Amino acid sequence: MTSLSIKLEKMQEKTESNISKSPVSTIKQMPEEKKVSWPEIGKRVKKTEENPYGYKKVTALPPHETCVLYLGGNGSVSDKAANGYAKIIQNEILDSIDASIPVYSVTYHFEKNDDRLARDLEYIRHRKTILQKKESKNEKINNATEEELNPKYIDDLFRHTILPRISQKDGKEKLPTQEACKNIRKLNIVAHCHGGYVALKLEEKMQESMKALGYNDKDRELIQSQMMVIAHAPDCPLGVSKSQFISFRSAYDSELDRRNKDWTDAYIFLKKQEERKYICNIGKEEKDQYEPFHLKPCYFPGKQGNLFLIKRKFRWDKELEYPFMTRPEEHNDTSYSAINQTQDGKIMAHFAKTILTNGIQNSLKQEEKFTPLPPIEKLILSNNPTLRTEEKNLFEKMKENGKLFRQKVFKFAVAVDKGRGKRDSLFS
Repeated sequence: MTSLSIKLEKMQEKTESNISKSPVSTIKQMPEEKKVSWPEIGKRVKKTEENPYGYKKVTALPPHETCVLYLGGNGSVSDKAANGYAKIIQNEILDSIDASIPVYSVTYHFEKNDDRLARDLEYIRHRKTILQKKESKNEKINNATEEELNPKYIDDLFRHTILPRISQKDGKEKLPTQEACKNIRKLNIVAHCHGGYVALKLEEKMQESMKALGYNDKDRELIQSQMMVIAHAPDCPLGVSKSQFISFRSAYDSELDRRNKDWTDAYIFLKKQEERKYICNIGKEEKDQYEPFHLKPCYFPGKQGNLFLIKRKFRWDKELEYPFMTRPEEHNDTSYSAINQTQDGKIMAHFAKTILTNGIQNSLKQEEKFTPLPPIEKLILSNNPTLRTEEKNLFEKMKENGKLFRQKVFKFAVAVDKGRGKRDSLFS
């Protein structure tokens, strides 16, 4: 076992014990000197003179309520930031479904939690850092505290959002499987960046808790499969979730531009480098040594990431962005109707909005009996019958593009691995 595995095993035993024994309660205010990290949950409400921003604090999500929970990025450390995420869902999604559906969002208080280290540990744990030096990984593992391995704010968030949906009697007994499935299916999670990591950790807590409550393997798999997460620019390992964890990413998202994760990230990083050199040398003889980065919209199914990948969401202003071609909006703008989108950006936004809309509409069907979440092939189809053939064909084309892209990455990995010196230059 690796040193991280040993650390995690000890922490998991402690966590399982705590979850099985801890009743569902309000998020308590701890003495200042004992605070490690904690969350606050807010809800979009009607604006009034007393509440001009339409946002109020709540202690927990009602366990049988159909709702949307937004897990923002690590910049969601204020009510203003959390409310901004919630407003996107209310204004751009629910207006066409049911404006009365509650939307919640989370404010993080990291305090003594190193959120970036915590995310790095998750990549290491799931073996998604094959191009990172062993010394670098060991340093991160050795620097980790219990708070990075099992963040307190995630424990608290789990107890107030998910545990009541799979348990009864203050979290001490399991629910009938069909009821737990309905409750989980009524919860629609949207995540951005760090929020993808939070969603993945909540899933881990959910698995631990269901096991402690006595759900068998088949029931745990069924219940978990009803959790839907729409993740924008997720900073977490992809392809490891047991939920319907659907991700959307732009290759030119500079916030995720770290070349020490896997071969796909290394390939994208180097192709962007080459494109920058190509553009810098336009009009010069050196230009012929390089070529633009050609990336058609892709979809990678299942363990390949359940990922929609495009080259960029927004058009470039040549005078401002060349030769570096970075825009903060590529990472920060999670709107579904943002202006200045590329055609690829519009396609990705359309599928993200359609999938979330269909997930919420499925949640509204859970009152009478459990209705399972449809597969991705159904979720990508809008309510407009005139678009469905085009959506099907486009989705199939994105899957084919994904296969061709993976072939390029594989050839790149083989070529680099043959030249050890070149491979070592990719390590960090």
